[in-house]
Amino acid sequence: MQTEPVTESIRYPTYSELIFINGKLLNDKAIMTGKVKVRDIDLLLAAEQRPQSSAFGQDAYPTLHEKAAALLHSIARNHPYKDGNKRTATVAALFLLAINGRRIDWEQAEALQRILAVAEGQEDVTSFAAWLRSEEAYPPLPEPELEVDTALIERLIAEQKWLLDELAER
Repeated sequence: MQTEPVTESIRYPTYSELIFINGKLLNDKAIMTGKVKVRDIDLLLAAEQRPQSSAFGQDAYPTLHEKAAALLHSIARNHPYKDGNKRTATVAALFLLAINGRRIDWEQAEALQRILAVAEGQEDVTSFAAWLRSEEAYPPLPEPELEVDTALIERLIAEQKWLLDELAER
């Protein structure tokens, strides 16, 4: 578990990457070609910015796990998309960790229960972040790179197929 505040430069998922993740999960060619199907653009922009936010001059989410949990919470709870919010929230959080060199270490069945609890308002950012486990696994990707990021998103989706399929049913 990462409990120390982040001191190195962090890369965050962009608005375009969040749109792409949702489109990829829904296999929606319209989304992936620029025809955005977002229910509430302001909620999506707020979700994109939340992991980067500060309060009283301090990082509101000082650890990478808190940043990932804040992103997941914002999307899963606030439903900026017309469909696929819990799945998009999950992959977005995994992507945030991965582009910063971390791989998630969780049992998918337990993750399912925790993500549903976040989406239903039964678990907050702090407790979800405390539960998250990850390990150093990749070199960080400091700048967006279309082919690399696309392949990473596709790999994360494939690795979490069971979990994402279960989330789609709920």
